[in-house]
Amino acid sequence: MFSQAMDRLMVRNPLRVFWIYRLFIWRSAISDLRYRYAGSAMGVFWNILIPLLQILILTIVFSQIMEVRLPGAGSAKAFAIYLCSGLLPWLGFSECVSRGTQSFLENATYLKKLPIPEQIFVAQSTVGGTMGVGISMVLLFFLTIVLKAPITWAWLAVPAVILLFQFLGFGLGLMLGSLNVFFRDIGQGLGILLQMWMWLTPIVYVKDILPALFQKLLIFNPAFPFIDSLQGIIVRGLWPAPWHWGLMTFWALTAPLAGYMILRKLRTEIRDVI
Repeated sequence: MFSQAMDRLMVRNPLRVFWIYRLFIWRSAISDLRYRYAGSAMGVFWNILIPLLQILILTIVFSQIMEVRLPGAGSAKAFAIYLCSGLLPWLGFSECVSRGTQSFLENATYLKKLPIPEQIFVAQSTVGGTMGVGISMVLLFFLTIVLKAPITWAWLAVPAVILLFQFLGFGLGLMLGSLNVFFRDIGQGLGILLQMWMWLTPIVYVKDILPALFQKLLIFNPAFPFIDSLQGIIVRGLWPAPWHWGLMTFWALTAPLAGYMILRKLRTEIRDVI
C-alpha cells in the first residue's frame, strides 16, 4: 500500500517528497555531523579540525617545502590555494557520491520497518556532505586572507557552484545507490573509479599542461566545469563564464533525473533485496 502511494507521489510531484521530509533530512544530517566522531575527546570539533589540517598541510608542503609555482603567479602560495580550491570541493563531492552509494544498505533497517522514501537517505548524506564542504570553504576563505591573496566579489558565486556540484553528487549517489543494492561490486570498486576520475580532472595539475586534444575533451568531464569555475573564482578572481553555468546546470539537473528514473524502476524490489 505504501509503495503504491509513494509511487503516485513520485510520479506527480517528486520534489514534494523532499519538502515533506525536510526536517528529517536536516536533523539526520546535523546528527551525523555531531556524532560522526562520538567518543573522541574533540567530538564535533573534528569537523572543523580535519579540513583545517588538510588545508594547512597542503599549504605548507606546496608553498614551503616543494615550492611549486602556478604559471603566471609569482608566489608559491598561489599553487597551494589553487590546489585547495579544487581538492576540497572534490573531497566533499566524492564523499557525497560514496555515502550516497551505500545509503540504502547502511539504512536497511529503517527501509524495512519505516515508510520512508529511499531517496531521503541519499539526500541526508548529501546535506551532511555539503555542510562539510561549506566548513572547508569558509576555512579556505580565511586562509586566503591570511596569505594576502586577493579576495574579489567573485567569491559570492562559490556557494552556488558548490550546491550545483553537490546536486551532481546527489544524482550519482541516487543512481549508484539503487544499483548497488543488486550489484554490490559497485560499492567496492567506487573508490578506485573516483580516484581515476580525480586524476582525469585538473585538480592537482593545471589544465594547460595537457595536450590540446585532452583539453578539448575536458568539456565531457562532468566534474570539470565545477572545479574550473572554483579555481577561476578563488585563484584568479574570475566569475564563471556562461558556458560554465550552462554545463554545471545541465549536470546538476541531469544526474538527479537519471537517478530518479533508475530508482523508480527498481524501488519495488529494493526493500525485498536489502
